Amino acid sequence: MAPAPPPAVSAATRLTRVTAIFSALFSIGLGSAAWLHHSTLAWAQAADSVMDTAGAITLAWLVRVAQKPGDDDHPFGHARAEPLGALGIALLAGMLAVQVGSAAIDSLTEDVHVSPHVILLGLFVAKVLFKGTIWRLALGGGRSPAVAALVVDARNDVLVGVIAIVGFFGMRAGYPRIDAWLSLPIAVYIGWSGILLAKENIDLLMDVAPPEERQRALLHLAGQVAGIVAAYDLRAHHVGADISVHVCVSVPAHLTVAQGHDRGEDVKELLLAEEDVCRCTVHVDSA
Repeated sequence: MAPAPPPAVSAATRLTRVTAIFSALFSIGLGSAAWLHHSTLAWAQAADSVMDTAGAITLAWLVRVAQKPGDDDHPFGHARAEPLGALGIALLAGMLAVQVGSAAIDSLTEDVHVSPHVILLGLFVAKVLFKGTIWRLALGGGRSPAVAALVVDARNDVLVGVIAIVGFFGMRAGYPRIDAWLSLPIAVYIGWSGILLAKENIDLLMDVAPPEERQRALLHLAGQVAGIVAAYDLRAHHVGADISVHVCVSVPAHLTVAQGHDRGEDVKELLLAEEDVCRCTVHVDSA
């Protein structure tokens, strides 16, 4: 029987599926409301929900791909599928930033006098509450790239949703441009968050090394194994969110080759027990 996926992957699977389903429902609800009440705010929120649906479906599929074990074509597994999906979410964040910014500029240059229907307020509040829940759950969902992407996406949508609510009350009160002034800095923030998310996942796709502090901790751990004189020359790189490690160790000169091999296997077993280590090779030297 195949082992159960780790908690972070399970959280990513659940959250992406829930996000896709509810985003599709919000797309229908907001799109219908926008068509019935001729609301620009609702059209913008509906378009955002359509992007959320597409992004979540893609991310859910790539999370599933990332869980597959290695095969003949991908002997080291499919872990890079998750940061690839997160990179797609970063691109959607950039599109959202452009959409929010352009809508704000249009609002500032056009003479708008609209009194939106109260049903729109209910939809805006519902979306903010839903995305706020996804944000909170994703924050505790582990170190998965997909979960990190959902954090950014949900946070951005909460900010945009709050602007829509402010814009609703501003229009009802006769101040239709208040949301536009708020949207401009939010658009910049969303764009910057997309850039940071893209950089992080491009690094993962390029097999970036883990932080020096983590490498030192792994090297220290290898050196604590009984029978190891010294651990040195540790090299590590990311495979998706996990780490592949190669380390050299020295054993006492009086040990046989078989005994030295056993000490190396002890080091390998200890490092593989670390949550973020997916692969480990150990080179054994005689001190």
